[in-house]
Amino acid sequence: MPYTSIFEERTFYRQNHRLETGLKTLLFIHGAGGNGGHWIYQLAGIKGYNLIALDLPGHGRSEGSAADSITAYREFVWQFTQVLNLKNIIVVGHSMGGAIALDLTLKYPEFCMGLVIVDSGARLRVNPALLELLAKGEQPVETIKFCYSKKVSSDLLAKANQEMKKVPSHVFLADFRACDTFDIVDHVKSIQHPTLIICGQEDRMTPPKYSEYLVKNLPQSNLAYISDAGHMTMLEQPHQVNKAILSFLTQSF
Repeated sequence: MPYTSIFEERTFYRQNHRLETGLKTLLFIHGAGGNGGHWIYQLAGIKGYNLIALDLPGHGRSEGSAADSITAYREFVWQFTQVLNLKNIIVVGHSMGGAIALDLTLKYPEFCMGLVIVDSGARLRVNPALLELLAKGEQPVETIKFCYSKKVSSDLLAKANQEMKKVPSHVFLADFRACDTFDIVDHVKSIQHPTLIICGQEDRMTPPKYSEYLVKNLPQSNLAYISDAGHMTMLEQPHQVNKAILSFLTQSF
């Protein structure tokens, strides 16, 4: 689990093995207040590819500060790929990470081969009451119950609660502000890359209508619903998610 330096600050990332020439690379981008560890089951369960999951600035074990715009995160991820000289990339983004992935592809269409967008959308409005709560320095603990299916195990929910408490409120505030101002509704149709859209059927943070909008407006896209999953599908139902990703990769590349 190495570090690399970007803008004079160290960035932490996880990978399944040393980069192998000739293999396609899946680059995983986490959501608001998250870290690359949210992709642990994908790094362990997807074979035959280079897999990298980074911690965005100010998240997890990465240095720097959280950004309050998707554009800033987009440029950070772009620089990350250039420093590591990554080629043949499929970008996998969850929630805010999905917004980053979409924006990357709009700005740098030659950047990647394809996209996997997980529980995200072309616009990610945030409840003003939540932003106000975070601006006061309070933790958004009540939101955790909306992030998972009602069938989620008590162990996973308890772990998520403990993890949330470790994230400073200013990180959540910056991330949710970034989400709130993100809007590519008028541009999403120009993305021509093969795209898999994954959506938890019980997602209450970015309900299925967000994913359904994407599949209707992305010319080369397919939608995979994940049963018994809320907003954190890759943690709730990793087997279903990995199966959908591998099927997409096999059919598209």
